[in-house]
Amino acid sequence: MKYSWATFTAVLGTILCLGAAAAGAAPDEGTIDVYGTPVRVAIAADGTAYLGNYGQGGGIFVVPSGATTPSRTISTGGHVTTGLALGPDGTLYVATAEGDQSALGVIPAGAANVERTIPISPGLHALAAGPDGTVYVANPAGNTVSVIAPNGTAVDRTIAVGAGPAEIAVTTKDGTAFVTNQTAGSVSVIPAGADAVSKTIELVSDTGTSEQPHGIAAGPDGTVYVANIASNDIAVIKPGADAVADRIYVEGGPQDVAVARDGSVYVTSLLTQKLSVIRPHAKEAGGSIPTDAGPGHLAVAPDGSVIVISPGTSPGDGAVVRYSAAALVAASQGSTPAASGAPTAAAPAETAPEAAAQPSGGSWNALPAVAGGVAAVVVGVAVWILVNGRRRKAGLAAGTSRAD
Repeated sequence: MKYSWATFTAVLGTILCLGAAAAGAAPDEGTIDVYGTPVRVAIAADGTAYLGNYGQGGGIFVVPSGATTPSRTISTGGHVTTGLALGPDGTLYVATAEGDQSALGVIPAGAANVERTIPISPGLHALAAGPDGTVYVANPAGNTVSVIAPNGTAVDRTIAVGAGPAEIAVTTKDGTAFVTNQTAGSVSVIPAGADAVSKTIELVSDTGTSEQPHGIAAGPDGTVYVANIASNDIAVIKPGADAVADRIYVEGGPQDVAVARDGSVYVTSLLTQKLSVIRPHAKEAGGSIPTDAGPGHLAVAPDGSVIVISPGTSPGDGAVVRYSAAALVAASQGSTPAASGAPTAAAPAETAPEAAAQPSGGSWNALPAVAGGVAAVVVGVAVWILVNGRRRKAGLAAGTSRAD
């Protein structure tokens, strides 16, 4: 399905403004103060959160466990951040873009700067890291995924996937990579060490259109969860399966997803501006918590809290909010807390292994989706407005899928 991107940007801006006016602001008690355009989040095993900045100057905000402000900023040489992933040894990988140049920066654990860079194709890239340190790079413009071997200095191989690769999740159980192809409406499965996709799992409607699979996350048992924007559900793919096993309804264009160690699933929805909670083995969402406007990426911390990023619609108005474990437990029981405080040790869920090895949830550069009823409702991430404008000015080539 093809879209007019100029029209899409205009429609998206209108929807976001209306949504922001209609929805209440997220609770302030768990707010992490950053100035910029946060678009990515990854959380280390010690609870340190890394927040990628697409705003002017780029960089990565480093927020210690429980803190409400960054302790420092890791420079990306003035280049904007488009992707983040944490390797099993604590190495932080960052995808950056500047004009028609993109690179993968390598930051060893504890380092203050990018130690070295690896050239990658132009564009905006989602990243994921496997349990052995293999790094996967989504290339939306080329409908491929680049693979960088552990400690590699260049792209090792490039694998063709479906149209519009948006996000990648890698299981810690066997290192299998799963790629959401948003335009094609499918998930590509790449076994560890493979040179090609082993199978494709279809996510299309009865009319043959894409369900807009976007965010993806793998649970500790190898179960994979896919956020489908257009069909308003989370598709559940069991280990080794060739098709979707279950679907869990989540209203409002579910876009990004994360999984905790205990199997709890957390989902952000753009139109309803909420964080939904699905308890382990549940067949439906237990409840939700209001978020700031335009919620996108999210990650689970070791203490059971969840950090949600809302990129905002203009430089400096992005939001980062931490929702406590206690608030999440209350939401899972069907009640919506009036506020979400700072992290607490109550009912800890702990970080899923994937949260420390790859970005949790889905990408901030969602494609539009169609909701039910007579009219079509376009959904996406607020920061797309900024991304689209920057990319046009920089002269980046447009991809066939335009998922980036």
